[in-house]
Amino acid sequence: MKTTLIKNGTLVLGQTVAQQDLLIRGEKIAAVGDLSTMPANETIDARDLLLLPGGVDTHVHFNDVFMNTISVHDYYTGTLAALHGGTTSVIDFSNQAPGATLMSTIETKHEEAKGLALVDWGVHPVITQPTGATLAEIPAVVAAGSPTIKCYLTYREEGLLIEEPDLRRILAGLRDAGGMLLVHAEDNDLIEEKLPRFLDAGLTSAKYHTESKPPQVENTAIARCINMVREVGGRLFIVHMTTSAGVSMVGVARGEGLDVHAETCTHYLVFTHEMLHREDGLKWICSPPLRDQATQDSLWTGLRDGRLVQVTSDDAAYSWEATKYGKDRFDLCPNGMGGVEPRFHVLYSEGVAKERISLPRFVEIIATNPARIFGLYPRKGTLLPGADADIVLFDPSAKWTMGQANSHSCNDWHAYEGLEITGKICQVYSRGQLLIDGEECLAQKGRGRYLHRHLPRQ
Repeated sequence: MKTTLIKNGTLVLGQTVAQQDLLIRGEKIAAVGDLSTMPANETIDARDLLLLPGGVDTHVHFNDVFMNTISVHDYYTGTLAALHGGTTSVIDFSNQAPGATLMSTIETKHEEAKGLALVDWGVHPVITQPTGATLAEIPAVVAAGSPTIKCYLTYREEGLLIEEPDLRRILAGLRDAGGMLLVHAEDNDLIEEKLPRFLDAGLTSAKYHTESKPPQVENTAIARCINMVREVGGRLFIVHMTTSAGVSMVGVARGEGLDVHAETCTHYLVFTHEMLHREDGLKWICSPPLRDQATQDSLWTGLRDGRLVQVTSDDAAYSWEATKYGKDRFDLCPNGMGGVEPRFHVLYSEGVAKERISLPRFVEIIATNPARIFGLYPRKGTLLPGADADIVLFDPSAKWTMGQANSHSCNDWHAYEGLEITGKICQVYSRGQLLIDGEECLAQKGRGRYLHRHLPRQ
C-alpha cells in the first residue's frame, strides 16, 4: 500500500489545534502525531498550512427537476465543484417519482452517479406519495443505507407537499426503523394565503419574495414539527433554518431531551434580504428566503452556542435563463443558488477569519457534525487514525476574490461574485488520493462510492 506522510501541518482534531504529522496508508489515515522518522513513499511539507478533514455537505440537489427546470449540476459537474471547494462527501436528495417506489429513489441516484461521481455520495429519499405501500418500505430503505428521509411541508403545485397526518405516520415509521425525518419547514397554508395578495396587488418583483414568506411561515412549521416529536418521538432534522425564533425553539426542544437538530446554510450567513432589491435580485431567491441583519446575527450566535449544528450549501444551481422565469413574477423563479464549492471557503473566511467562530468549531460544523448526525462518523469528518483519508490542505493567510472567473461550477452566474475571501484550499485528498492540486483536478470520473449510512439506535 502506498504511504504518504504530510509533515509539519497545523492539524485540527477535536478541540486540539497543534502542529502534527499525518500518515496516509492506502485509503486510510494510519497515524497522527510526531512522525518525523516514519518512512513513506511520498513526503509533503505542509508547514504554514492547516490540515483539515474533507468537508461533508449533506444538502445538495443534483439533477433536480423543480419549477419547470432542472439544476445544472449532475454527478460530475456537481462533485467537481464540491472537490474544488474542499468537500469530499455529499448527500443528495432524490424525490419519489409519481407511481414509483421509495426504494427507486436510491436506484435512480446510483444510475445518475455511475461513471460520473468524483467524491463519495449518499441519498436522502424524499417521500411524495405517503401511501401505505410507501410507508411499508421505510425499513428497507433505512437498511439500504439511506436512513434519512425528507418531507416538504409546502410546494403543493410541485407535488411535494406532505400534510400533517401523513407526516406523523412517516415520523413514527422512521422512529421504529432507526431513521431520521428531515423537513423543509414552511407552512403551506400561510404561503397559499399570503402569496395571492402580492400577486393580485401587482407586487411581483424579487424584493417581495421575502415579504411573502415572513418568519411566521417558517416558525409555524417548525413549532408543528417539534410538537410532533414531543407526541410521537423519533428524530427530527430541520433543514436550512433561517429564523431567530427557530433557533430558540430548537434550543428549548433539545433542553427537553428531544432528538431535534437544525442546520443553516452558507447564503443565510452572508446575504440579507437587501440582495433581492438589486436589479439582478432574482439570483438570491431561495426558500426559506433571506432575512434581515439581526436575524443573520442570531444564526451566527446559534452556530457558536450549538443550537445550530452544521452549515450546508443547499446547492441548487439553476442557469440564468431558468432563473429569469421569475423576472415578471417572483413566484415563478426556481428557488436556489449554487453553493457546494463556496461553502468551505466562505465559512472559514466569514467565520474563523472574522472571529465569529473558532477553528475547531468550523471543523465541527463543516465536517464532523454532519458526519456524526448522518451516519458517517468516524469514517468521515475527522482526521482520527482509521478514518478515510479525506484531507484538505488549507492556506489560512491567502487573500483572493471569489467569483465566476475562478469558479469550477458549470453554472453561468455566481451568487458570491466579488466576495473577498481569506484562506485558500491548496490540496484535497479523498480516500488517500490527491484529487485537487492547486487548480488541477486529478480525479477519475466514477471513482466516488455510495455512502451506506447507519444511524446509531436511540
